Amino acid sequence: MRTLRKIISIILIAIFALSLVSCKSMTKTSTQKPKPQTTPKVSYKDGTYTGAGPKWSEGSEDATVVIKNGKITSITLRRLDKNGKEINYDKWTGKKDPQTGKVYPNLKKFRVDMANEMIKKQTYNVDTIAGATETTTNWKIAVKNALEKAKK
Repeated sequence: MRTLRKIISIILIAIFALSLVSCKSMTKTSTQKPKPQTTPKVSYKDGTYTGAGPKWSEGSEDATVVIKNGKITSITLRRLDKNGKEINYDKWTGKKDPQTGKVYPNLKKFRVDMANEMIKKQTYNVDTIAGATETTTNWKIAVKNALEKAKK
């Protein structure tokens, strides 16, 4: 009985030791810090440019971008219905519509916040907004298309 306990103890210790060894990484870890992602510097011609996002089941998005002194100074993001008419943002406030019971994303706020972030970062490449992923992705595409027209 004692011998059996010793054998079981040795086996358990061996299994434990092997599991510790197998968990150890075989690759060296890098001591270099990752480089932050940067958006390449682009020169823009002064002017007002428009761009459109792709059409989808709920309509489309477009953007007007103003460039002054080579910098993005203003962006207007619009959500268009299926007929190409700009939506009424008072309906899109993130609250439940009393008539339909549907909760619309807060596009009234999102479009201002996203435009401000793009101006601040001087790029279309900003985060999309959860709850309005399709629209905010298409706004990014619309601004990108407008900026393509503004490139020197």
